[in-house]
Amino acid sequence: MDVVLIALVLQCCVVAVSGYPGGAPSSSCAGMVPGHGAAVQAGASPYTVTMNASTYTAGDVIEVTVSGGTFRGLLVQAQSPGCFGFPLPSFSVMSGDTNVSTLACPGQANSAITHTSRSDKTQATFYWTPGQDLGHINFRATVVQNFNTFWVNITSPELRNSVNPVPGPSCQTNGNQDNAGADLKAHIVFSILSILSALFFVL
Repeated sequence: MDVVLIALVLQCCVVAVSGYPGGAPSSSCAGMVPGHGAAVQAGASPYTVTMNASTYTAGDVIEVTVSGGTFRGLLVQAQSPGCFGFPLPSFSVMSGDTNVSTLACPGQANSAITHTSRSDKTQATFYWTPGQDLGHINFRATVVQNFNTFWVNITSPELRNSVNPVPGPSCQTNGNQDNAGADLKAHIVFSILSILSALFFVL
């Protein structure tokens, strides 16, 4: 089983892919890393993710803005703290906005925001409206300044849920010995998805 998984990982590394100047594909949802062949910027990001509120309840419309300078591409998700890889819907964009659009991460419509072209942008504003109380969340973003310069895991201030502070998705392992094998397999699968996202998230 492990040999097959390793072989699959290696095969993924040599897949030929096309660019996606019109936005990140859903395969990018897991890792949120562009496949540009360059290293993720290690320094502080010039970009910020801000909201027009600090708390929410189900049904609220939260305005989210990415700003901080010129950029070409982005991918934004709402996630519970400590639950990387579990995007929470539902995003929308303002009527007539041609810079960004919603993205369906696997199994979840409108669970992310991405760019629609690689033209220069100085700001992107969109909306997040949760259908239920999902606990405290952060917005996490990948912002691409140019092909070789991008930042990953740009995190907004915490948006606190005033009804239920507990995260909605079950994303934390319970540490039981019986789950060790399942956790290892999940980690391997997540690694494969991360490699695929690195290959396909190309501007």
